[in-house]
Amino acid sequence: MINTEPNRYAEMSVIGAIIIDETTLAKVIDKIRIEDFSCDDLREIYKSILNLSNSGKVIDFITVLNDLSSKNFLTRNELKSLLLLCCESTPSVQNIEYYADIIHKSALAKNLEESLLTTLSDGIASENVVEQGENLIDKLSQIISPIQNGKMRGLDEISQNLIDYYSGKIQKIENRCDTGYSKIDSFLKGMSGGNLIILASRPKVGKTAFSLSIAQNVAETGKKVVFYSQEMLGEELCERILSKKSGISMDKLINNTLLPHEIEKLQTTLSNIKNNLIVNDSAGITVQDIRLNCRMIKDLGLIIIDYLQLMKSNSRHDTRNQEIGAISRELKKLATDLNVPILCLSQLNRISNENTRPTSSELRDSGELEQNCNKLMLMWCVKKHGNLKTVGVDVALNRRGATGVTLLNFCGENMSFTELEEDYQEDNKSNFDWRNKLR
Repeated sequence: MINTEPNRYAEMSVIGAIIIDETTLAKVIDKIRIEDFSCDDLREIYKSILNLSNSGKVIDFITVLNDLSSKNFLTRNELKSLLLLCCESTPSVQNIEYYADIIHKSALAKNLEESLLTTLSDGIASENVVEQGENLIDKLSQIISPIQNGKMRGLDEISQNLIDYYSGKIQKIENRCDTGYSKIDSFLKGMSGGNLIILASRPKVGKTAFSLSIAQNVAETGKKVVFYSQEMLGEELCERILSKKSGISMDKLINNTLLPHEIEKLQTTLSNIKNNLIVNDSAGITVQDIRLNCRMIKDLGLIIIDYLQLMKSNSRHDTRNQEIGAISRELKKLATDLNVPILCLSQLNRISNENTRPTSSELRDSGELEQNCNKLMLMWCVKKHGNLKTVGVDVALNRRGATGVTLLNFCGENMSFTELEEDYQEDNKSNFDWRNKLR
């Protein structure tokens, strides 16, 4: 039989690491399940930790203790002693993934052993030994196959799912959302779960305002959107939303020179905004922070990060280029694990002529971004006229759809974008007029 004593030390170390630093839960939450814990008392503690996480509550010694005290499976003093022992027995918080790996592999081994014993308990009779041997091999293959194959599926199963979707028998086979801008969506063919979409521009072009407009459009479809803003406070983002929706200028909101009827208008605007947009304005977030925040959000349609170069990695890298490349790979994996599209903003390198149409080679800090993303949009200023300007959005890379350029008018007074009917022509870009051909 499998010796479970080493597992207890690993399980205690995982729990101790999470209580010491709750952000470490993001490293193991997709690796180990409640039932993977072999010790009943530690299994209950891990279950309590997940419940706290699902409720959006802080995870520490006191909150776990209070949550478990109501369960009455141990006395409060016994719980205190056990939780303290878990913290004291944790060799290193940084090694939590190693401890979780021990738990996961031990659980797989235990399940395999139990399944084998059950299969072999029937024995093999002397007659029909070949047939029974073949049946035994089939049973063992069924046990081992899920461990080896993971998400491997036959082409017939995948194809039938697609046909059922095309014929209307099933409603959806992917978590997909659109930007809300018809010409851009005609190129993109949707932002789907598992997609990493990069939106890049030089500074001051309007990528934050554009991504916020996309966030609003997706939120209004009923899906939740999480917007990670590392450059602006939530209040500043909210000002932009209120200005766009109410038509009241940004100047009036910033200067606080509103008339009574305008305040009433803002209140009415606020009551009509769907509460599906969640803002996190913490600085220096990591992919693990995002995983921990977003894993339990129901109906999550889109994650937006503003912006990539302000993110941090939990791992050490020799150069910033390597770090940004690693973060983009982690974001791609996160999009797949959560089955949600991630729209990540990125800076472009500055050049002397800021109005020049950019290329993917100008992506700042990493040459890996283009190869790691599913879709790449490049944004630049075509023509500027005071608070009004024409911007171009170039769908430069699209692994599932077309590429092409769309022109939009941007009104800085209330942070709104409107698509133009005009197509972009490189040699005629100076002739564009923001007043003409609005949709």
